[in-house]
Amino acid sequence: MRQLRRPFRIVRSSHRETIRRGVPPSRNAIHNAAGKAIKARLPRHAKGIVIGADTFLYFHGRIIGKPRIMREAERMLQALSGTSHWVYTGVCLRDVATGRMRTSVARTRVTFKRLTRETIRRLLSRMSPLDKAGGYAIQEDRGELIARIDGSRSNVIGLPLELLRRELRSFRTRGVAGPAAAPPHPFSPARRSQEPGRAPRSATVR
Repeated sequence: MRQLRRPFRIVRSSHRETIRRGVPPSRNAIHNAAGKAIKARLPRHAKGIVIGADTFLYFHGRIIGKPRIMREAERMLQALSGTSHWVYTGVCLRDVATGRMRTSVARTRVTFKRLTRETIRRLLSRMSPLDKAGGYAIQEDRGELIARIDGSRSNVIGLPLELLRRELRSFRTRGVAGPAAAPPHPFSPARRSQEPGRAPRSATVR
């Protein structure tokens, strides 16, 4: 979010992520992003744009979220070793004043190198995998994990900045009455949390 060069604030959302079977991954991502934006716990008299986002992996027809325990993270990396998977992020913008909304989705193809058990354990020791979709973070890769990325790198990190910039520009343009009107300040739910019983966190951009 800091790369947008706009002040922002993290808030929480009461939305609970759900994955609906038989529904395309893009629709699941958008559904959860919109839920976070709608149910963001904003301070009184908040103004601006709420940004809700939801990220997960899609691999062999199955959605993969965050591991709950280290052993699960290890199994995820073993399954992804030497193969390709998709990273989806749904994004929802909501104008606090009008309730107007806009949704979009980013998709990136990621290919892993073949990983030995030793490599996996070394990666997990420095990646803090329990708060990351798929149990990995490409920003922690030192050359032993990623073979190829097709699409947005920032999407794999957790928020597709290229898409978000375009969406904010279009959202502001359509929502501003004239050239003298000030653009709205963005508020935003931005991260996915899969831990049971915990509300996902949100971010607010101003």
